[in-house]
Amino acid sequence: MSVFTDLLAGGAAGLFQGIGSFAKDLREAITGKSILDPNQQSEILMKMAAIEAAAVQFRGEYDKSQMEGQVAINKLEAANARLFVSGWRPAVGWVCVLGLGYTFLLKPLLPWMIAVGALIVGKQSIVPALPPVDIGELIILLGGMLGLGAMRSVDKFNSQPKTTTGG
Repeated sequence: MSVFTDLLAGGAAGLFQGIGSFAKDLREAITGKSILDPNQQSEILMKMAAIEAAAVQFRGEYDKSQMEGQVAINKLEAANARLFVSGWRPAVGWVCVLGLGYTFLLKPLLPWMIAVGALIVGKQSIVPALPPVDIGELIILLGGMLGLGAMRSVDKFNSQPKTTTGG
């Protein structure tokens, strides 16, 4: 019972020392951990920072190896003599372009062009209004494409080596 001996030994200083010792003992009993000295804390923080830096470096190297692997696969596919292997990416691209052209141009404009043709032939006397463009869908598509571009820009910015200026 060092608390009581500290209390009896030195008046107010002994009282505060005894209370501090009691609080420390109580904390250790509850948490099971002792208080680290500042040197140990700084050493642990330095080790944690080193581990975090190694994890970031490993993640960057892993991402780089994944991209290099995908580029190698793309080159092999593009160099293949069979059109079924080498042409599937361009085919998917053109199907997407044709789908977008149909959805945002042909589908809304075709009825209007037919109405204008009827006006020219004389079967109709009212000039039809231009159809509205579904801007909501277009904004979603554009936002998704710009969002992906922005994420890539952030990745490129974060992967550049940091330079520090001495002064």
